[in-house]
Amino acid sequence: MSQAPLVIVGGTGLFRRGLCSFLEETPFELAGEYDSAETCVADIDKVQTAEIIIYISNGDPAVSDAAVDGLLSCTDARLLVLSGELSVEELGACLRVGAGGYLLSNISKEVLTHSLRLILLGETVFPSQLATAWASGQLRQSAKTVDTSKALEALTARETEILGCLTEGAPNKLIARQLGITEATVKIHVKSLIRKIGVQNRTQAALWAIQSGYGKANNPVDMAA
Repeated sequence: MSQAPLVIVGGTGLFRRGLCSFLEETPFELAGEYDSAETCVADIDKVQTAEIIIYISNGDPAVSDAAVDGLLSCTDARLLVLSGELSVEELGACLRVGAGGYLLSNISKEVLTHSLRLILLGETVFPSQLATAWASGQLRQSAKTVDTSKALEALTARETEILGCLTEGAPNKLIARQLGITEATVKIHVKSLIRKIGVQNRTQAALWAIQSGYGKANNPVDMAA
C-alpha cells in the first residue's frame, strides 16, 4: 500500500523531528517540513503534492486562522491543527476556515495515525476532552445553582448574540467587528454573561451554550455539524 504524502508546518525544529518519528511505519510519508505557513506556501510545487498538512499552532487563534486559510488556499490537502492546549476560540477559528481537524499535541502515535486516516477520508476530528465535557455535565457541575432557562432569560439580547459568537470560537475583535461595537464593550458583555450563567470563563460559557442547545443569534446548535 502506498503512503500518503504529508507536510509538517510550524513549531520548533525539535518538535517537528519528534513528529516525524511518530510517522515512521505509518501509512503516511513525510514530503516536507517548514517553520511557518509562509515558507510552506512559497514552496507551492511540493505542497501541492501533499494529501495532508499538519500545522503546529502557536496558540493564537488569529494567527491560526490566517495560517490555516493561507495553507488551504494553495492546496487541496486536508489539514490537521495541533495545539498545546484546548482553546474553543482557536478550535472555532480553525474549523471555520476549513481545517479537517484540531487536536492537542500530547496525543499518542496511535491516536494521531487514526485521526489522520479519518481526516484523509473526509472526516473532521476534534479533542475527546470537548465531547467528554458535554457528556459528563461538567459545565452543569460548575454552574449547578443556575437554572439554564432562567439564565438564558436573564441575558440581554446583546449578551445572547455574543454568547452565540463564543460558540463559534470568535475572538473579541471579530465579535466587535461583526456587531459594530467596540472591543471594550464586548469584554464588558462577556464578563456579564459569564456571571449570569454561572461559569468561570469564556471557554466554559461556549461549552455551556452548546450543551444548552444554543448557537449564534440564539438559534439551536446543529450538533451533527
